[in-house]
Amino acid sequence: MLGGGSDNQTSFYILLKEQRSQTNRDVERLIYEKTEDLDVEIGVSASNMDISVLGGSGIRLNIRGQNLDTLMEVSNEVADILSEVEGTTNVETGLEEVDKETRIQVDKDKAMREGLTVAQVYAEISSALESQKQATILTMDHDSYPVLLVKEVQGGITRENIAEYTFAVTQKDGTEKEVVLKEIASIQEVDSLRSIQRENQSRYLTVTADIEAGYNVGLVSRDIEAVMADYQPPLGYEIVFDGENEMISETMNDLVLMIGLAIVFIYLIMVAQFQNLLSPFIVLFTLPLAFTGGLLLLWISSMEISVVAMLGFLVLSGIVVNNGIVFVDYVNQLREGGLEKKEAIVEAGVTRMRPILMTALTTILAMTTMALGYGSGAEMMQPMAVVSIGGLSYATLLTLLVVPVMYDVFVRSKSKQVRMGRKENETGQGVF
Repeated sequence: MLGGGSDNQTSFYILLKEQRSQTNRDVERLIYEKTEDLDVEIGVSASNMDISVLGGSGIRLNIRGQNLDTLMEVSNEVADILSEVEGTTNVETGLEEVDKETRIQVDKDKAMREGLTVAQVYAEISSALESQKQATILTMDHDSYPVLLVKEVQGGITRENIAEYTFAVTQKDGTEKEVVLKEIASIQEVDSLRSIQRENQSRYLTVTADIEAGYNVGLVSRDIEAVMADYQPPLGYEIVFDGENEMISETMNDLVLMIGLAIVFIYLIMVAQFQNLLSPFIVLFTLPLAFTGGLLLLWISSMEISVVAMLGFLVLSGIVVNNGIVFVDYVNQLREGGLEKKEAIVEAGVTRMRPILMTALTTILAMTTMALGYGSGAEMMQPMAVVSIGGLSYATLLTLLVVPVMYDVFVRSKSKQVRMGRKENETGQGVF
């Protein structure tokens, strides 16, 4: 455990043991429970190595604009809105730990009536606040040392009494007049940002929120988008979703496109192998079974549909069709050998059951350790293994039921094909 911090906050970086019964998220919730009675603000961020964001854990909104005061005001309003959305926690604007600054705004007209310019007022105040200045630099043995002149008395200026600061002004007739700062300027205590972030020449502040346990980041993000649609920021300011939510959304869209393309390519390859369009279409009925099984096991395991889980569906697209290919291809071979359609279906189910089960079990058992989350960082890829196991198990069990039914429904028997051919010959529409 490593520690560090500043005057008003302390941070710790904790490495968990490899052999443990709790996940990182479980440890995070446990820390919150154990520190509830402390009179401090606790923030815990748990991660599963570098690609933890692929699972999705938080919301990030950027408020863009120019005026810092308006940005801070809008950020606080957005934070209040996020706090009311169910499923969000630890809403932060980055302004919770800001410093205070004393802002002096000189009234140009009032200063001119006293015979002063704005620059003269600021120069006088700067000189009064300056506690030391560099006079020269001494060089000795190739080392440079600055020589500083330190004021013995600074005048006792503080944040509380700076409004009463007075300085002498020489009038046109040669007399001196004392001018009080508060008479020609307004003085305010305001929040001061420790850093100013910019993107595309525009300033922005960030509002973040964590997702409570048991809630899905995608669904919560959708609720936030619906609520934020009713909020109108000031003219010249915009609110943009960013960070994990934006990355997950884009990645999800890309993965859905990849799965769609994978299905198209799988179908085209099977068309080239089967030399017809119908058999590959029947094989593709295994895909809905696989996706249904993957979703069911995710739900049973209380896991979210994350990017890692979507990778599992992409893997399923390529491997689950093997069972259907083995079955349909053997049925076609038996029918070419002279068996009737239903006899071939039953014979293929009995004969190919063993290789289908063996193929599925080898993949399922190989992914079992990953699905159980054993080892350091294993929980990172756990959803992919859970989806693969659930999809393969469900599809394997139903392939021997659904695919034969689909084959019997869509494929005509040889006797019907022969009768249709004879009928075409009789009507003169010929078979070429």
